[in-house]
Amino acid sequence: MKKKRTGIIGVLIAILALGIGYAAVSAITLTITGTGSITATPGNFVVEYTGVTVAGASTGVTTTQSASGTTGSFTVTGMTKKGDYAEFTYTIVNRSEGLSAQLGTPTIESGYNSEYFTVTSTTNSPTLLTSTGATNTTTQTVRIEAAKTPIADQTSNTVTITLSATPIPE
Repeated sequence: MKKKRTGIIGVLIAILALGIGYAAVSAITLTITGTGSITATPGNFVVEYTGVTVAGASTGVTTTQSASGTTGSFTVTGMTKKGDYAEFTYTIVNRSEGLSAQLGTPTIESGYNSEYFTVTSTTNSPTLLTSTGATNTTTQTVRIEAAKTPIADQTSNTVTITLSATPIPE
């Protein structure tokens, strides 16, 4: 009987050992931890003027114009009477990666001689420029016109027009 009990105890010990061994092999925990960071940089948001054309001008009016980066400029000479004008179309492109650009309404800064000049500027459709595709380009129109015919000296003035572009994550 002692032999039988020893055999039963041996079998029980073997079963317990197998159970513990099986549990140790099947109870593995894998863990991954990590961190990531992203930083905004001014170079991520690129909206710029890429060109300018003369959309129209009165006879005798001459113009020079340029557009590059965030700056455009124009010079108009030869306006002699009320109604003489020059109109420019500036091309705006969103070159950002993964950011749309919402264009605001152009603001014509005060300080120019509004007695002699009428200045208008509009942002044409679309005003929401995506980062890729056909909707990443639009135009801005600028028109300067003689508001009245001068009777004395030549009148010249500097006009400043600003346009805001707000980034929107896509």
